[in-house]
Amino acid sequence: MRDPKPRRVRLFRLAVLAVVIASMPYCYDALNRSGARECRRETVENYIGETCYLPNEWGVVFRLYDARSGELLAERSYVDPEVPRLLWIGNDVQYDFNAKDGEGFVTLPPTWLDKLRAKLP
Repeated sequence: MRDPKPRRVRLFRLAVLAVVIASMPYCYDALNRSGARECRRETVENYIGETCYLPNEWGVVFRLYDARSGELLAERSYVDPEVPRLLWIGNDVQYDFNAKDGEGFVTLPPTWLDKLRAKLP
């Protein structure tokens, strides 16, 4: 009878390789966001909206902060060949004017998922 241990080792290595490959785009995006430059901030009521250019061509990052504590509440990166701008409408802040299908804005206050994603690198 064959020892099942070598098969488990191969499967484990394959799973680790799959996780590494799957996480590469996220790691690239996180590294790209860390190089944000030429930032511009707008304060509206309890929030601060910030747009910054990213090192890649036409890349922009939008960050939403709590005006009192300075806590990062939401973060999005997107592509915009135009000058980044924000539009504060009621309970939303629109950051990407080229977005389709209800994307390109953050609801105010941000959802728990927005807050969770903002805590990730």
